[in-house]
Amino acid sequence: MPVVVVGASGLIGQRAVAAFGRVSPEVRAFVRRPEAAAPLRALGAKVATGWLGDVDNLATVFSRAHTVCHLVGGLNLPTEEAYREQNLTSVELSLRAAEQAGVERFLFVSYPGASPDSPNPYLRFKGLAEEAVLESGLEAVVLRCTHVFGTGSEWLASSVQQARRFPAVVVGTGRQVLAPVFVDDVASVLAAADDRRGVKDGIRGLEGPERLTADAWSDLLAGRVRRKLHVAASAAQRLSKLTGRTTSLPLLEILAADSVADAPDAAAEFAVERTPLTESLARSLGDRTG
Repeated sequence: MPVVVVGASGLIGQRAVAAFGRVSPEVRAFVRRPEAAAPLRALGAKVATGWLGDVDNLATVFSRAHTVCHLVGGLNLPTEEAYREQNLTSVELSLRAAEQAGVERFLFVSYPGASPDSPNPYLRFKGLAEEAVLESGLEAVVLRCTHVFGTGSEWLASSVQQARRFPAVVVGTGRQVLAPVFVDDVASVLAAADDRRGVKDGIRGLEGPERLTADAWSDLLAGRVRRKLHVAASAAQRLSKLTGRTTSLPLLEILAADSVADAPDAAAEFAVERTPLTESLARSLGDRTG
């Protein structure tokens, strides 16, 4: 039965469309911008464009689909209301349309530490969205992914840029533990979660195959050990304003904290072999590695 990817134009979206195409007879992609349609059609997806707030139209897109994979979300946003709209309201709209269309399974990508009680708006609205998904009555798989990277990843590009400065710039103490996960592995887990029968509702975690400190991650991207400047999240935001490219405090707080899985391992459950970190970085960065 068909799978619908909502928010298919982002980093995970195109890889998810390709991965679903290997296990599903029909993949549909829902995007806001018409110009995002061409690469998705090239992957074999049927593309629909529109506004998430038009629930009746969205339900039509979901018609006869078995699974909806919701990938809309945002981390670097200007206001608390924007965090709510991107990370909670969008999910509620997809759930309403899914219920209206008779969808059976709902896949949702979240982040470790998501909680309705978090002071960080990204984590708070992700936590509220998780609750909405798990209480929807649909077969629900919540996948909490650590920092996701791949070709086109803004986080990876920024990390490389900061690592190759002198001194290298690291947000936080540098001792926070990271386990970055390759976007292709995320897509493979999502496709496996769709393909598996009898999936139990619940939250799963997904991290990369290696854990390392933020300082070690910086050195890996730079290709050598470098002197570092450690910047607190609040100071990093003030510095970003001087460049004219303001980075939100919630995002910087995320970057300054650990990013490791905090739920049962989805890769093990769905028998997905994670790509070694050196290989996934080489594929993401090409000959710019080292």
